[in-house]
Amino acid sequence: MTDDQLSTKREPLLVIRAPLSEDSFVTIYFSSSDGRTMSEREWWHLKQIVELGNKICVKQEAKAAGAA
Repeated sequence: MTDDQLSTKREPLLVIRAPLSEDSFVTIYFSSSDGRTMSEREWWHLKQIVELGNKICVKQEAKAAGAA
């Protein structure tokens, strides 16, 4: 079975939806082949990804506001 086939059979265990602007958002799904919950280390990695994305968005918004 391929990863694509496995991922279609798994139900997400965690869904995070975060607004990016007034009319857009990002959704993150977590699932595992054995149905386990997210580990502490995986939570930490997710937090790092979200914080990095937030820093990038804030810098781009500040740059756009400065150019206007």
